[in-house]
Amino acid sequence: MVVGVWWWVTAQPGSEALPGSGAAPSVWSAVSVIDGDTFDAQRDGVRERVRIIGIDTPEREQCGYAEASAALADAIGGRSVTLVSGAETDRDTYGRLLRYVELDGADMGLDLIERGLAVARYDSRSGQPHDRELTYWAADDASVNPCG
Repeated sequence: MVVGVWWWVTAQPGSEALPGSGAAPSVWSAVSVIDGDTFDAQRDGVRERVRIIGIDTPEREQCGYAEASAALADAIGGRSVTLVSGAETDRDTYGRLLRYVELDGADMGLDLIERGLAVARYDSRSGQPHDRELTYWAADDASVNPCG
């Protein structure tokens, strides 16, 4: 009976399972970096703007913007990356795809936090929980932000 109830809830029009609860990771080409936490990716002729889950990097005109943007561009620019779901919603309010980004198995969001180029944000503290937030918080607590 539990299986039948699960099927009924997940199969109803308009009902969505959490993206992290079963969506398979997918490989995309990182075609252009917008800033330290946002980039454009392409796969099979489809282009998506991707917002990295759980991090925030400085905005234009803020200390660290150029460094965070350059670090992401150096790491993923023109390379194949794996996009992994894990947020409660598939897209943010700007229509960007919300995904963890992995390169050769390394978590790019976590890497940026550990290097002091990003902070852990947009998580359960702000009503947007994600699967890796405890790891991100610990890395954030241990990192040194060069901008103070």
